Amino acid sequence: MILIQNTEAEVIEPIAHEQLLWLFLMLTVLLVVARGLGEVAKYFDLPAVVGELSAGILLGPSVIDATSIVFRSVFSPETPIDPQFHLIEVVSWLGLLMLIILTGLETDLDLIISRGVDATIISVASIVVPFVMGFAFAWYLPDRFIAGPGQRLVFSLFVGTALSISAIPVIAKILMDMGAIRRDFGQISLAVGMINDTVGWILLALVAGLARTGQIELGETALTILYLAVFLGVGLTLGQRAVAWIIRVVDDTIGGQVAKLTTLMALSLGVGSFTHYLHLEAVLGAFVVGILVGQVKRFDYETEHTFEMITIGVFAPIFFATAGLRVDLRTLADPTVLAVATAALGIAVAGKFVGSYVGAKVAGLSHWEGVTLGAGLNARGAMEIIVAMIGLGLGVLTIEMYSIIVVIAVVTSLMAPPLLRWSLPHVPMSEEERTRLEREEQEAESFLGRMTTVLLPTRCGIDSQYAAQMLGSLTHEHEIDVTHMYIDQPSGPPSTQSQSLGSRTRQLLLSKISSTGERGQDTENPSSRSVQTDDPGLLNEGTQCLNVMQEQFDPSGDRTARTMLRQETDSLKETVLSEAREDYDMLVLGSAERGARPNDPPFGDLIDSIIRDSPCPVTVVHANAKPDGVVLQREGISRILLPTVGAEYNRHAAEVAFSIAQTENALVEIIHVVNKSQVSDRFIEEPDIEQARQLGEEIVDGEADLGRQLGAEVTTSVIVSEQEPEDEIVELARENEDDLIIMGASLRPVSQRAFFGHRAEYVIRNADCAVAIVCSV
Repeated sequence: MILIQNTEAEVIEPIAHEQLLWLFLMLTVLLVVARGLGEVAKYFDLPAVVGELSAGILLGPSVIDATSIVFRSVFSPETPIDPQFHLIEVVSWLGLLMLIILTGLETDLDLIISRGVDATIISVASIVVPFVMGFAFAWYLPDRFIAGPGQRLVFSLFVGTALSISAIPVIAKILMDMGAIRRDFGQISLAVGMINDTVGWILLALVAGLARTGQIELGETALTILYLAVFLGVGLTLGQRAVAWIIRVVDDTIGGQVAKLTTLMALSLGVGSFTHYLHLEAVLGAFVVGILVGQVKRFDYETEHTFEMITIGVFAPIFFATAGLRVDLRTLADPTVLAVATAALGIAVAGKFVGSYVGAKVAGLSHWEGVTLGAGLNARGAMEIIVAMIGLGLGVLTIEMYSIIVVIAVVTSLMAPPLLRWSLPHVPMSEEERTRLEREEQEAESFLGRMTTVLLPTRCGIDSQYAAQMLGSLTHEHEIDVTHMYIDQPSGPPSTQSQSLGSRTRQLLLSKISSTGERGQDTENPSSRSVQTDDPGLLNEGTQCLNVMQEQFDPSGDRTARTMLRQETDSLKETVLSEAREDYDMLVLGSAERGARPNDPPFGDLIDSIIRDSPCPVTVVHANAKPDGVVLQREGISRILLPTVGAEYNRHAAEVAFSIAQTENALVEIIHVVNKSQVSDRFIEEPDIEQARQLGEEIVDGEADLGRQLGAEVTTSVIVSEQEPEDEIVELARENEDDLIIMGASLRPVSQRAFFGHRAEYVIRNADCAVAIVCSV
């Protein structure tokens, strides 16, 4: 018999119905008004943050006092408002953290490090000048603005700290709205703002400690600085590897935007909690996580854009509107308070402008860069409001001085956007900066720039080995993960695609492995994943094959591809496609077949059916090699032929060719063939061959510019011929002894098979060298 003892336990009661109702109503009002005024601001060519900050003032006690109106409609007059108001602040803090994360995602860490000295000089000057001016101003204020006797020193330190701080969220939102966050100015502004905030929190810790104990706690402050140094040092080194590994594992295991967004928020909240525990504030941890995740290519542009839409569309407006809810402009009706507020605002603005300008000039920046930095760093936002709230809670600030500081925070945030719009166009864009921005835009829109994962199914045929060599060169300069998937055929006669692992093959593979050493096994490769199987033959042969594929991928062993063993289930096609549907960006197939007749699929029926149903772009490789044995010898690639007609798929193939050429130090010959008979068909009168030639020159020159930007050696030629273009391509490759022809193609719907176009199919069937068809459209 089991005796159950009843014990009285505390049960946490759920939030009250009225509290939830008030919260939902207030969030609705805040979001609608903030977004509405944000759109109004954008209509007048102002950043949306201007309207969103104005929403808080409009809804606060200064004008409508929506908080009290909605509150009294739900609660009785005796109910205190403070506990309920904190519910909105929790949502507001989520918006703040998400905005900080987004700022980190947009931060170029390498650029900030390269400008670290300049950022430090500007930051120090932009803090010291307003701090000294604010301290001196507060020291001579009347006693009515000081909360208690004997607190003038602490009071002055608090005011100096409040006037010297800047707000990264506001600055970042303004720069995002203006499309300037990726500019050199935008990045150095973020770096300066981050240093400003960090120093500001340290100053706040000093002053708060003095307010609580009556003396400055140097030991606690030194410990805080030590924590900061260790956190940044570990976070930006080991943390970067850890974050990259976590994102990669989540993407491999689960995949999709939802999993990556969940991981981003979990990391940010977790690290933010840790930094908050260390009294470094949660925003610092979230900012660093955003920076680190932004360096991981697996966290792609589409996922970041989704996060940005959620943040900018929902949580950021609530955060900015909430920041203005505490402002009570009615306190400024007192002439003395108004005079002090005006003077304090003037000192805050002038101090930040002077400090930023002096720092910028010392750092070697131009006149307009100094002015623009002063305009941007003047935005105090919620950071200054938080400082004011802490001062009010510690009994250092009176309600009048609190309102003055909050008004300064809001007014400076409202001033910053128009000032930046006035000054930023005067900041010249250097050629180096223009080139960097164009390169980033090009990479973001490029075929390879959006690629993070590639799948290469294999049974260790010669063509898939050659494909592994190509992928090793292709991904050498790109953060692209390659997966080699060995597929075992459980029974039945071996086909052309799977006859590589007979007994003789096994002996040759074992011989190869014994001379090179065991490498790339699933048990040793943390990025690998495999299926469990009771078939020792599968494990043995599969491991041998994957070792050879790894050897082809990177003989140096510096980089390892992911590996997996799969047993063919319903069909080989479905086994390949089921894995390809797991969010891969490209499927690479090695094909041993070449159809002889025009109506036959050029790569055989199996490859043809996989191409037709592939969920992602496909590259098919035919090595055209007859090696002695089953292991393909690496001979390198010295010449690549790249035919083009200027279509989008040609540009994608060109990116592949240039990336391989850059690694292999190969020459890429870009050709465009003008067929006289085809030109004649387009004209009723005498055909203009010269016009067709000029168009061809523009096409090849455009591809060549891309190749040179990517660091490849290129030559171009436009061939005017009586022959068909495909004949010229095959003959030219033979004459120049090219190692590889890379062609772009688009799938065209025909009955019962994939069709790349007659030119591509002719080259596939007749070329003497290796051929790769990049089918991306």
